[in-house]
Amino acid sequence: MIANAFWEAYVEGREAGNRGKLGWKITFCKNVSLTAYHFFLFFIMWPLLLMLPLAIVGWDSRLFGILVSAYFSGLIIEDFAWFVVNPVVSLSEWNPTFVNYYPWIVFGKIKIPLIYISHFLIALISWQLFWTN
Repeated sequence: MIANAFWEAYVEGREAGNRGKLGWKITFCKNVSLTAYHFFLFFIMWPLLLMLPLAIVGWDSRLFGILVSAYFSGLIIEDFAWFVVNPVVSLSEWNPTFVNYYPWIVFGKIKIPLIYISHFLIALISWQLFWTN
């Protein structure tokens, strides 16, 4: 996922999230949308790629749990790493003003993207349900 952050940062430049993408876009609310580019990358390519081990060894619930947990924790790593490795975006721009294409949770001075919390919880639930069996 870190390698993905590198190539995505170099392809997108400052055009993060739903900005400046070709193809269709589904808008859920004011700034929250899903572009064709992100749909095919994160909902088609990565899941298919990560499911290859299951196609090779057959169904294994523990392996499935590891893959799901790795995918959702990897999405958090990839998203944050985009700001670390992007040559034209500063890490200080990781905030709700620049990153307005998904919702943020604010706890006083702490601001965190909602998807980081939801993805972490999915990874944790996957670990609990499948890894520990």
